[in-house]
Amino acid sequence: MRSLLLACALLATCLLSHAQTIDSDHDGLPDALETALLQQFAPTLMVSTSDCSALPARFMPGIAIPTPEADNGTLYGQATPRRVNGQNAIELHFYHLWRRDCGRLGHTLDTEHVAALLLPEGKQHDDPKMWKAKFWYAAAHEDTVCDASQITRASTLHAEHDGTMIWVSDGKHASFLNAELCNHGCGGDICRNSYAAPRLPVVNLGEPGAVMNGARWMTSTQWPLMDKVSRSDFTEARLNRLSRLPTTDVAWATPEKRPAQGAILGGNAAIDGALTGVRSTDTAIAIAGNHTGGALGTATQATGHALSRSFHAVGRALGATPDPNTSETTKSTGK
Repeated sequence: MRSLLLACALLATCLLSHAQTIDSDHDGLPDALETALLQQFAPTLMVSTSDCSALPARFMPGIAIPTPEADNGTLYGQATPRRVNGQNAIELHFYHLWRRDCGRLGHTLDTEHVAALLLPEGKQHDDPKMWKAKFWYAAAHEDTVCDASQITRASTLHAEHDGTMIWVSDGKHASFLNAELCNHGCGGDICRNSYAAPRLPVVNLGEPGAVMNGARWMTSTQWPLMDKVSRSDFTEARLNRLSRLPTTDVAWATPEKRPAQGAILGGNAAIDGALTGVRSTDTAIAIAGNHTGGALGTATQATGHALSRSFHAVGRALGATPDPNTSETTKSTGK
């Protein structure tokens, strides 16, 4: 009897050990660790009550064509090993995928995401409790002239050990680390009448070439999802630039695009009847309070002269104002 009990205990130990080492997407991270980290750091999405697409969609598994099943708030995740300054790291991506984009140039299917970069606090790298978020990134219109993606330290958001709060623009679904930032893209993003989307278990997508949970549609050319799952959001250039900014700052991920966005926003603002300025620097906003955005030190700076130049530039492009003999270029004051 004693021998039988010992055999059962040994078998249970072996099965547990095997479960902890299963790596379905062949990236070097056990499935159990990926699952635990994706659940622990899952963000809370603040979505609009008036969004025409309601909530992020769950997509039908096992087929190659992205087919929405239900608009229920599903988050899809990805956990990828990285090396940062010679140290092991894990990059988490959280994708909120939508049935459609309802903006001015609306289209079916919409792919947005949030990311966190984790660093270990101890030597037990297979223990999810030993991982701590160091940075957070929010994607907003990536790879376009209106790219308003942001990056900041996890400590700035008070989100080092769990997920942060993310504001999703109404109809456009761009991700923002603070509600105030919705107003500082190209003018098409608004975060209004927001409420917390349901918290469902995160569905692990796996990796390109080794998808999990039937996510065959990940490789579809009908959306740019493959581009997003195949790259890091925490490039050396971004991290180096952020390290030179105050610890309270949320930074633009692509500050080189801010001057063009200022011109577009200036034109949109004049058309819409409300002038809103932008700050063409690395810094998007300075957060002085907690991650709910209750206490803000807004870092926006605008001048009538800059907006005047932007408005006339847009006017010339539209043929509404004559092109003067000389032109002046708005320069970024980025750090």
